[in-house]
Amino acid sequence: QVKNATDIVDVIGSYIELKPAGHGRLKALCPFHQEKTASFNVNRDKQSFYCFGCETGGDVFTFLMELNGQTFPEALQQLADKAGIQLPEYRGGGNREGNLRKELVDLGSFARRFYRETLNSSDGNNPGNAYLATRKLSEATVESFGLGYVPEAWQTFTEAARKKGIRDEAMLESGLVKRGDSGRMYDLFRNRLMFPIRDTSGNVAAFGGRALGDDPAKYINSPETALYKKSHVLYGLYETRDALRASKSAFLVEGYFDLLRCVDAGVGNVVATCGTALTPGQAKLLKRYVDDVVVVYDGDTAGVRAAVRSIDILVTAGLSVRAMVLPDGQDPDDFILESGAEAFQKMATEAPNFVTFYVRMNRDRAETIEGRSQLAQELFDIVRNVTDPIRQDEYVKLIAQNLRLDEYRCREQFQQSGRDQGFAPTREEEVPSQKIEVNAFDRDFIACLMQNPEWLDDARDGLREIGPLDDPLWDVLEALTTDTDRDPLGRLERPAARQLYLAASATEATWGDQGRVMVDERLAAFKLSALKAESARAQQAMYRALEENNKDEADRLALEKIRIDQKIQEINRR
Repeated sequence: QVKNATDIVDVIGSYIELKPAGHGRLKALCPFHQEKTASFNVNRDKQSFYCFGCETGGDVFTFLMELNGQTFPEALQQLADKAGIQLPEYRGGGNREGNLRKELVDLGSFARRFYRETLNSSDGNNPGNAYLATRKLSEATVESFGLGYVPEAWQTFTEAARKKGIRDEAMLESGLVKRGDSGRMYDLFRNRLMFPIRDTSGNVAAFGGRALGDDPAKYINSPETALYKKSHVLYGLYETRDALRASKSAFLVEGYFDLLRCVDAGVGNVVATCGTALTPGQAKLLKRYVDDVVVVYDGDTAGVRAAVRSIDILVTAGLSVRAMVLPDGQDPDDFILESGAEAFQKMATEAPNFVTFYVRMNRDRAETIEGRSQLAQELFDIVRNVTDPIRQDEYVKLIAQNLRLDEYRCREQFQQSGRDQGFAPTREEEVPSQKIEVNAFDRDFIACLMQNPEWLDDARDGLREIGPLDDPLWDVLEALTTDTDRDPLGRLERPAARQLYLAASATEATWGDQGRVMVDERLAAFKLSALKAESARAQQAMYRALEENNKDEADRLALEKIRIDQKIQEINRR
């Protein structure tokens, strides 16, 4: 229902510039890889997209998932909201959760505007702007991230939300408002600089607040809600997603101002954990956008410990990790203000891999035999989470080099410790997936049939003579000719079949009178291949019958093979 109410051209066109390419097709520079010549195609009739450069393709849900790093439910919810369609609650029980979520989205949007307007009110003469002046951020950065201010009064936000018609129950659910023992409602945030925290869809899911007075809690965040799960949200990810995707790498910092300083200085590929410990959910979220992470934490002892804890989580998520500790206990905000973005970037290029970093941070332990043995085991536990066997092998080599151990013994001990802990060799399905290559002949064959649907039944009947094939081509033909009212792409489960369908849908070539010839030749080639396989099977069965002294069965199979070979000769003569 959501897909039928959505035009993929409108959705993709809101993110990138599309140019007409004829026959219901549009083209653009691909948003998923760097290119100078447009190879990204959108097919309005098929409601699909495909890039011939990076071979990324799919439907409108796939586009949002790839571009924004969203899950399928997140992409579905975004499009449903835009289409005005109420989704049922995923686990039953009515629409309460869905309605509440929408209220929280609307409330977050209102709160962001309210805090922003409050910062800019009274000619900006308030503690919020006074504090921002000391942080030396550009107005463009402050505006881009929607920083705001809330005064000292206890009900400033509560009263404004009520005037807007927002229910007390929704305010309480958001955590922005609390109810006291007397039953009176009051604002959670008072006299604070406000930082909106967005989810991957751009919704304001929560807020962080920096105290501007003598409150001992310097920073506080909104509590978790139906919209905000802090273990699955990274500050700044929505705003920096394009820079992350373009660079394929990220700086991971701790605090709001660390991130804002980076962006302000032109280092756009950065996200922050909002001062909390990194979680596996956040690492998996980051993996949707980048392959490499440079962990940047304060140079004090606590910062180093946080960096070490993060390494295991990031490696387990499949990311390549380097670690960078700033000098003299500085954080990224201090360092860039004092030394500049160029010095920051230079330090990043020199940041060691996580193995080298881990050993450096434990150099005292590395001075003894026992310490080196313990460090090796600790690093083995991290490296074992690397699913790429080549990377894993290189990391074991680095462990041996950094700890001054014999490489052969180190590798042997790594394998033995894995067996002792019950780890099996890396399974094939755990290895990162490789790009699916599309057979050009199959692509053109399907594209020609799509352009000439009157030939579809003939093609399917021709392949039926051979029998169902365990091949993506057969899957696509089944989808095109069965239950034609349904979306063919939605019927395809195998990635190779989906890729073939998308590539064929995006093909601009036309064949005219030669189309039918090409289709017939391709069908003949399939039939020939199937007959050759059948002939080989008959011959093998005949040999087995002779070995078993079953002359009658061998004679029958010999005649069967002759009949099959005659069919092969007939096809070859055409």
